[in-house]
Amino acid sequence: MGEGVLLSSLGYIGYGLEASLLVYLLRRGYARRLWEVVFYLTASLGLNGARYYTLHEYGLASPQYGHCYWATDLLLVLAAFVVVSAFFRRACSENEKMWQHVRVLLVTVLLLVLVISVVSLSHHTGSLFTVFIIQFQQNLYFACLVLNTLLYLLVVKVEVADDRLGMLSCGLGIQFAGPAACLALYYLTGGDMVARTLTVFLLPLCDAGMTLTWFYSVARVPRVATASGRARTDEFVVERATLQP
Repeated sequence: MGEGVLLSSLGYIGYGLEASLLVYLLRRGYARRLWEVVFYLTASLGLNGARYYTLHEYGLASPQYGHCYWATDLLLVLAAFVVVSAFFRRACSENEKMWQHVRVLLVTVLLLVLVISVVSLSHHTGSLFTVFIIQFQQNLYFACLVLNTLLYLLVVKVEVADDRLGMLSCGLGIQFAGPAACLALYYLTGGDMVARTLTVFLLPLCDAGMTLTWFYSVARVPRVATASGRARTDEFVVERATLQP
């Protein structure tokens, strides 16, 4: 009973944090500048709302809730993949040649995950559609984790004009690391009670961690400028220094 109340409380806290951040972004006029964050928060709130509705209508052990849970989880992972891809585009905004290579990488990863998930169906004879959703969702989670790690390394290595991008990438890293670790532990332990309990409680904590990281990234209002603008500013400073006696 206590665990159920705690789990529900964590879920509602995460839901409230996401709604608060979305309202903050819209009120501050960041809907276009940070459309990736707005898109993901809107998708998360809508899909989790559908999940909670199904839970209260049919119950935790119902097949309706099971199908709704995995379907909404798949859609949420797809939304996360869209956000990672958009962050890559933002990071490569000053280098179109790099973006062409990154775009090929993203398409290749998505197709590879799709092929691996389809191949895994050959080992299952029943509930093919459900198995495909679960396999595709789990494989895409790991792929998004790897891609987000590459994104963060790119942001650190390349002088990206958007100072928020590093923190936004860290937030996604928190979101992806939890499910990936839980899935790995689940397979290593054969799905014992410890792995299930950790998964149930870690996922909402990761959601809250991502939202709080994004909240900090947006609220601190960092300096955002284009690389060309920075270069012109540096040239102006150097020119003034040479003209001074």
